[in-house]
Amino acid sequence: MLRSLRRALRPVRVRISARRFAAGIAELPPTAREALGIDVTAGEAIAYNRVRVATATAVALYRSGYTLPMTDDDLDDAVLALDFPCSVPSAETRASIRAALAVLDADYTVTLTR
Repeated sequence: MLRSLRRALRPVRVRISARRFAAGIAELPPTAREALGIDVTAGEAIAYNRVRVATATAVALYRSGYTLPMTDDDLDDAVLALDFPCSVPSAETRASIRAALAVLDADYTVTLTR
């Protein structure tokens, strides 16, 4: 039993393949309606869609070697460069991108392979 507990507590390494930051490399997960069903509320759909864009953008930035701090204009450019279906990200989306990027940068189990 002790052996299985030690195995469960051992950190898992996450590997992210590094790719050039270019338009179209980050795949978006399904939309809120596709993922959560037709009974999703407007607030839930907005939050889900905002975070899915933010997470995909943060992963693309991290893969490309970008770290915090980043200006609002830089984050806006990153979202637009990836051809996500929105014109300019909101303040909440930019905050979500920063949070996801900070998590990726702080987690020692996430490493880039080139």
